[in-house]
Amino acid sequence: MFTIELIFLLIFIGAATGAAFASVHVSPALIAIPTIGFFLPVFGLSFSEYVLPIVATCITAFIPTHLYSWIQAMRRQDVDSQCLIYFAPGVAMGAVIGAQLLSITNLLTFKVAFSLIALMAVINAVFDMRQRQKTISLFNRLGRLPTGLFIGVLSLLSGNGGGVLARSLCTQKNITSKNQQGTIDGLVVFASIAGMVGFIYPAQTINNLDESGFAGAIHLPSMLILACCHGFFYWLCRHQNSRLDKNVLLISFMIFIACSAMRMWFL
Repeated sequence: MFTIELIFLLIFIGAATGAAFASVHVSPALIAIPTIGFFLPVFGLSFSEYVLPIVATCITAFIPTHLYSWIQAMRRQDVDSQCLIYFAPGVAMGAVIGAQLLSITNLLTFKVAFSLIALMAVINAVFDMRQRQKTISLFNRLGRLPTGLFIGVLSLLSGNGGGVLARSLCTQKNITSKNQQGTIDGLVVFASIAGMVGFIYPAQTINNLDESGFAGAIHLPSMLILACCHGFFYWLCRHQNSRLDKNVLLISFMIFIACSAMRMWFL
């Protein structure tokens, strides 16, 4: 499985997700997971067999960059600490549950969850381009712990670190744009680390993989390559975007996500 071609693919994905996250703060897992899924047949592998390792490896690989971004935001005091205190516990608990459920659920559930999160990501991107506030009444009617659980469970079931629903939550809570990204990164860090624990100790043991280098469902060599490339290109591109570039990238991201969500149903 771990060939030179796969290494180059991971480097390319790390570069693309790092640059995109630095420029428009889109969820890197939404780019990485479908891209890996598209190329798996080239390596003679089935997406249905490897969906759990792919999700686990990608979400874990992006933790260092989210953590770095969150720490930098805290140093600038660009974080809504109250929102983190209210919702992070529920998000973390939901992430562990979501990771465990992903290890025992079928591919159809993942496809449905991924499609829902992809739709939410497109909606977030549209409102970000128009710079408007939106209200999601569902979050208004749920308490803090149920809201966090909902975000954590659905995010991990869909192969997402929580950034998409966290952005919707922050927008609905009228968190200022200055504090929004730092708060999102904080929630993603809590969700991803909790999800990583769930992936290391999955509810169902993976017996059909003959490869070495796994910690539970996480493929460590792939995770290290992806993490390093993602972090490097994030650092390289974090101050290089303009408003025009952002709109172009957001439109490209929306097209890619829409195509990915449709293509996912044929994997």
